[in-house]
Order: sequence, then C-alpha cells, then structure tokens
Amino acid sequence: MTIGELLKQFRIKNLKTQKEWASGIVSPSYYAKVEKGLHRITAEDLLAILTANQIKPEDFFNKLSANQEHDNAASFIDREVNRAYYQNNPAKIRKIRQYVADSDFKDKEKILLLIDFELADVENKLADLSETKKSKLKSWLFDQNDFDERALRIYINLIPIYDLKSNLLIGKKIVEKLKNVSKPRQQEELLDVICNILIMCIEQKSYTEAQYFITAAEKVKMIPELFFCKNMLVLLENMVNYHFVHKPEYISKCKWAIKNFTLLGMPEYGEQAELFVNENLNK
Repeated sequence: MTIGELLKQFRIKNLKTQKEWASGIVSPSYYAKVEKGLHRITAEDLLAILTANQIKPEDFFNKLSANQEHDNAASFIDREVNRAYYQNNPAKIRKIRQYVADSDFKDKEKILLLIDFELADVENKLADLSETKKSKLKSWLFDQNDFDERALRIYINLIPIYDLKSNLLIGKKIVEKLKNVSKPRQQEELLDVICNILIMCIEQKSYTEAQYFITAAEKVKMIPELFFCKNMLVLLENMVNYHFVHKPEYISKCKWAIKNFTLLGMPEYGEQAELFVNENLNK
C-alpha cells in the first residue's frame, strides 16, 4: 500500500472530499495525484494534512504495509531531514524539528537529538552543541551496528570526543560494513574514518593498532575522487612505517605527500600536514 492509497482510505473513512481533506495545504488537483501515486508528497505537507484532519502520524504509518518504503513516522522524518540537509535548507529542518517537538512520538528524544545534529552541521555550528548532546550522540553511535550515511557523518565529526579504544572498536565495525563498497562517496567516507583514526593512533603512539586500518585502506582502489584521502594515507602510512623501520625513503614519501597538498592549491593543509609530521615522526 502506498501513502496516497492510505490517505484515500483515511479520507473516505472520515467522509471528506479531496478538497476538504487537503485543507488548503496543497491544491485539490495536486492532492488527487498524490492519491493516485502520480505525485509524491513532502514530509511537511503530509504531516500538516494528518494534523489538520486529527490523524496521529503513528496511527497512519503503522497501517502502511511492512514492505512500504516509509514504514513508520520516524524513518519518514529521517529521510526528509536528510533531504533538507543536502538541500542546505536549515529552515525546513527547523520546521520538521518543531513538529517532532510538539508530537508524542515514542522515540521523540532520540529523533530530536539527531535532528539537532543535522541542523548544527548544516549551519556550521557543531562546536555549539552542548556536551550533554555530544555525550548522547556518542552513546547512540557506540550502539550502532549498521552505519548508514547519517551515522557515518555524525561519527566522523565526533571522532575527537572518543578515546582511542572506542574509536578502534567503532572503526573496525565501519571497515567491516564498508570494505566492499564500490560507490566513490562511500569509499571516501571509509577512508575519511581510517585517516582520522590513524592520526589518533600516531598521536598516541599506538602504531601496532594502526596496521589493521592501513591494510583496509590499501584494499580501496585508487580513483580520481579519492586522491585527497589517498594522498593523506601516503603520509600516515609512511609515518607508521618509519616508526618500525627508520628508512629515509619513508620520510621522502611523507615530504612528497605534503608537497602534493601545496601543488593542488591547499598550501595551508600542506603546512598543517608538515607540522603534524614534525611533531610526531620522531616521538
């Protein structure tokens, strides 16, 4: 059963016309096409129609088929928030957040927590997240087994608040989840996680633990979209290698990786990389 078909069932049960049911939220002609499956309806408009007709979202979504893409209110809201994030539309995220805040969703606190992260991220205000929210996000991430796009994005931003032991455990979960992916975006996310964990391993002189992640990164084939991550990995891998065997060639490769950043128009990043090498290579 589709959302449009279920809307029609609820409408008929309440003895309302399409115009009455749409409540001025969308035009009757547009709504008619939603019922027929010719148009998709946004989360905002769907929730507004349900509210206008005194239908609890939980009751509506629970009646959808188990095979329906939007099988519950929470997942539907997640999708719309994610869409708004990639549209760089914080106003829409705020509007959805307000609806959730006014609702009686079972998992309202968790939903609001994830929405708050998305909002802070899209507005470049992650530093403003409270320590309480960061702590709750940390606990939520630690319990994840199926790292989707959002969980990965949250984790990459919050890696610094974890201790090394926690990052090693979560990082290995992610490697196992993404080790066979072929999409450039997912490969980039995997390498991003690995780079961040390797940086922490080097800073804390945990070189043996770094070997697992170096091996995982080497299995990701080089493509143009991954050049930045792969170049960073050249730097980190050779720093680890130099720790075990003090060969000049490892230092030379680190210098070439630093030079690549500058040649690609990222001199500031090259300077940061050089500083990182100087601070950690001879520890």
